Amino acid sequence: MRALAPIALLLICGACMAAERTLPIRAMDPLLGSWACQGVFPASGKVIASTMHLASELGGAGVLKRHDDLPPSSYRALEIWAYDAKTLQFRASVVDGSGGVRQFSASGWDGDTLTWTSAPDVQPAQKFVYVRQPQGTLRVDWQIMRDGRFVLGDTLTCKRQ
Repeated sequence: MRALAPIALLLICGACMAAERTLPIRAMDPLLGSWACQGVFPASGKVIASTMHLASELGGAGVLKRHDDLPPSSYRALEIWAYDAKTLQFRASVVDGSGGVRQFSASGWDGDTLTWTSAPDVQPAQKFVYVRQPQGTLRVDWQIMRDGRFVLGDTLTCKRQ
């Protein structure tokens, strides 16, 4: 009987580790790490450079994203991503350096695309679209509602650091 106790403990611990690996937020693991981004505001042609860092937080139940535009741009934001088991949606809270607080949701990856859509109270409506691309790059498009349709506000192509 005593010989079975260590085996049972190993099985229980293995089940715990398997459960942690299968948390829905783990779908975001391919984005974890540091990224250097270059992009453009299509409407003006102005170029932009940013850094992003995504890390697992909350004991593996969340992702913390830090986004910093490089000078002369000044946008800075912290985001916390988590999975809401009640709604079966991913949720993001975005707090930016100008005092803005916005809520977004996503249903998850659709192939290589993850789309965060703003909550109804965010006006004008916005989307952040993450697209995994060949050679390990990542495209991040910020879209904003204009005249009843989403238009590209800015686009970044990011390389892992």
